[in-house]
Amino acid sequence: MSNNTGSAISVLLIAILMLHGSPAQSSSGEYVQGTVVEVQKHKTQSPEYTIGGSNPSDAQLASSYYTYEISIRVGCRIYVGRYDTALNYLPSIFARDQHVELRLTKRVMYFDVPYSAGIRMRIIHRYAACGASLELQHPATVPN
Repeated sequence: MSNNTGSAISVLLIAILMLHGSPAQSSSGEYVQGTVVEVQKHKTQSPEYTIGGSNPSDAQLASSYYTYEISIRVGCRIYVGRYDTALNYLPSIFARDQHVELRLTKRVMYFDVPYSAGIRMRIIHRYAACGASLELQHPATVPN
């Protein structure tokens, strides 16, 4: 009798753990609806220093790439992700005020992009956005 009770409790605990979770952060593969609120583009040089002294052949090789910081609102939270690319190209789903489907984990956003293997974007910042405007919540990111 105690063996059946232990099994029932285990099944009940697993069911509770599976049902409990944030609707915005889903590790089960659920996609949620979000809205792009801001996109910032930066051109980055790597390494940041390329001075080689008096001989130009002493200079380090430099590469440049583009970094996009994309702010996406999901419910009452805004997630800022970083997208790096060697090309000066950003998929059109990341246009401002565009609705996007994404899957959130603790540190990464996943996007299902047509004609692509999908995009994985590291979350660099998140903050609450309910009850106030974007400028009041996060004054450092004022839209262009």
